[in-house]
Amino acid sequence: MIRISVSIAILSVLYAAVGHGQEKKIVMTHVKYDGLKQEVLKHRGTVIVVDFWATWCPSCMEAFPKFIEYQRKYQDKGLVVIAVSLDSVEKEGAVDRANKFLTKNNSPLRNLLLDEPSELLEKQFNFVSLPFYYIFDRQGKWVRFRAADYKDGVPYEELEKIVVQMLSEK
Repeated sequence: MIRISVSIAILSVLYAAVGHGQEKKIVMTHVKYDGLKQEVLKHRGTVIVVDFWATWCPSCMEAFPKFIEYQRKYQDKGLVVIAVSLDSVEKEGAVDRANKFLTKNNSPLRNLLLDEPSELLEKQFNFVSLPFYYIFDRQGKWVRFRAADYKDGVPYEELEKIVVQMLSEK
């Protein structure tokens, strides 16, 4: 009987140590524009997708798993996906909602929170509305996809084709 109790106790400790059933909490790194620029430059020589999103954008949240899939599917070929939340740091609960969303999706991406005013987004990124994406090739040339440029939303199949094409170029 003692053996069984000891075995159960050991299994309980192992089960708890593994953290079975617990999600790894994901927290975004706060950056300013220069920090985002440095993050992109740090990955020069790879193909980079920068996904600008927010929890208040349903189509962004719907598309987010596609970018997790792209990262997993193409990382060995040189793809880096950087997810940049535009949730407001001043709006109560917004950052927490974004972190919970990332945790729920078990995001393996580089997760950033861009802490800048909307005027800077308009100026630096020609931001009109979400979602929008920049794809950088290995030399740093970029292609932009903005929902505002397409009648039926961002053509994700076309976006993926461009990623694959850029990955094939050395």
